[in-house]
Amino acid sequence: MAKEKRGKKETKGIQGHEPHGHRPHDPPYYDPDYQRALDYGHEPPDNPRYPDSRIYGNYASKRPPRYVPHPFEHTCFKPRKEDYKPPTTCDDHDDELCVRKDHRRLTADEQSRFLNAFTQVNAISALGPLVDIHSNAIHQMHSNPRFLPWHRIYLLRMEELLMTVDPTVCIPYWKSSEEQAFPSWLLGFTPTVNLIGGPHTVSRNIGGALLPNVAAVAAAMANGTFNTFAQAVEGVHNSGHVWVGGSMGIIPTAPADPVFWMHHAEIDRIWAAWQAANPGQNPTLAGAAATMDPWTETEVDTRDITALGYTYV
Repeated sequence: MAKEKRGKKETKGIQGHEPHGHRPHDPPYYDPDYQRALDYGHEPPDNPRYPDSRIYGNYASKRPPRYVPHPFEHTCFKPRKEDYKPPTTCDDHDDELCVRKDHRRLTADEQSRFLNAFTQVNAISALGPLVDIHSNAIHQMHSNPRFLPWHRIYLLRMEELLMTVDPTVCIPYWKSSEEQAFPSWLLGFTPTVNLIGGPHTVSRNIGGALLPNVAAVAAAMANGTFNTFAQAVEGVHNSGHVWVGGSMGIIPTAPADPVFWMHHAEIDRIWAAWQAANPGQNPTLAGAAATMDPWTETEVDTRDITALGYTYV
């Protein structure tokens, strides 16, 4: 018996109605506006971010305000000590040392980053209180063996503030004995800082004395004991302050000038080099004098700069 030829089976819809003529996923109707936007017969406003100027007037053509990031946006906290591990939000800086460079080796971008971080720290009113600490002689940070270790921690506190704004920023040093000139890229930067005595605008009177020269630094480095070295290098330090003059020439206002931090980074760099050449030579401090108040670090904590999280190149 011959098999019947298979043909298309006629189908009926529900309750005998014919099925729809389109495929299940075809749009049920054609919408020309779905394919192209309607032409309303006028040009778009100057700034498409704002509404039609015919409705909103001149406001529609205004440019949006420049975006200024919050100073703590993209914050990266960098641990400074082995026993202190703050929350970390940036994975690529935890194990790196902050590299302090001669300011003459900074790129234009690095200079801008330093000045921007300094400005932001000042803008959030974090710089003024740090400057005010330097005005309080109760900390005994000058003219005694605490001078070098105390200012080492002071530099760290400033660097930590700068890094909360930009984790790539490290304090550069000003090798004044070799350069015999003020950093030109700082000349026009004279911030106003809110101090305990009121707002203070940085001023300078450059050249009011002699800068220490290379021979003076070499003479300080030739000392074999900490006390004789510290006295000599503090003299080098004092001359730099007097030479810049203005804010730098007065203890309570000196840290408001960014060159203060660069000057002290150079003094700290000289001490680090002397430490490497004279291992085991440390200040003799005991009791309360051994603590770098108002912070908790002791003199022992200041002996190794890599343990503190930075180095010099």
